[in-house]
Amino acid sequence: MVREPTTVDGTTEGGQTSSEAPSLEAAARGRTLWRRFFQLSPIAMLYILGLVLPYLYLLRMSFNKYDAMFVFREAFALDNYAKLLSDTFYLQIVGETIWLGLAVTFFTLIVGYPIAWQIARCGPRMKSFLLAAVLSPLLINLVVRTYGWLALLGDNGIINGWLLDWGLVGTPLPLSNNFWTVVVGLGHVTLPFMVLSLVSVMESLSSQVIEAAESLGASVLRIFTDVVWPLTWAGVGAGSILVFCFSISAFVTPALLGGGHVSTVSTLIYEQFTFSVNWPLGSALVFVLLAMNMIVILLHARLFRQEV
Repeated sequence: MVREPTTVDGTTEGGQTSSEAPSLEAAARGRTLWRRFFQLSPIAMLYILGLVLPYLYLLRMSFNKYDAMFVFREAFALDNYAKLLSDTFYLQIVGETIWLGLAVTFFTLIVGYPIAWQIARCGPRMKSFLLAAVLSPLLINLVVRTYGWLALLGDNGIINGWLLDWGLVGTPLPLSNNFWTVVVGLGHVTLPFMVLSLVSVMESLSSQVIEAAESLGASVLRIFTDVVWPLTWAGVGAGSILVFCFSISAFVTPALLGGGHVSTVSTLIYEQFTFSVNWPLGSALVFVLLAMNMIVILLHARLFRQEV
């Protein structure tokens, strides 16, 4: 900060002594700090009331013990976490949840990469149209969108109806109530996150770089593997972490499209709180899911440290 020039008697041009200047700067910094505090206080209160306090309550609940008569009994034990980490049933559910997140992430990357490339390279009018098409799933209610997939893939759905009418199959194909149906449904929901993350990186990729590679005789595959893919790696990482975290935390799509045949940590949390009424175990599962998200975020930060 540039200080005001002082006169011979130690006063500034504004008539203040040099000893008063630091105190005035401190007062200005204090006013700025208070102004920022009041500006951020609404969102801070929202996070505290809607996120921090519920999580603290669930954290305390996770240390209680289950009681069939009174739902839970006050305690401070690690029994619930020990059960989750030692029971093969719960470990299998965690593994299936991670596998679901990886499958959805791979699906959206394969489908979203060429779409993002076209959006980044087309003109303004076509770009607006393609972006509107990509973002359209976010404009429809999640439950309505999921039932739309059931109407399409169900045993009495549109596709099976066509196949039966054309005589191609004798009985309806099992297109719904399985793992891959959930992958497609979640991929439809999360595709905009992957595409937007990739478009923001691809737009900054200069066409001159690709033209230089072409002028040097590089093939299309070599240009992609040695030029385009490394330069869009940061967008792949950003989109992947968004899609993965959303997928492993999703509840509605696995519950409806899975038809009870696909279990994830989220559906298990719902069952523990509603049907089993085992609030302590359900609360512990919440923090298992939170830990999974945090581990993925830390791995992403480590893997993409150079690109960030």
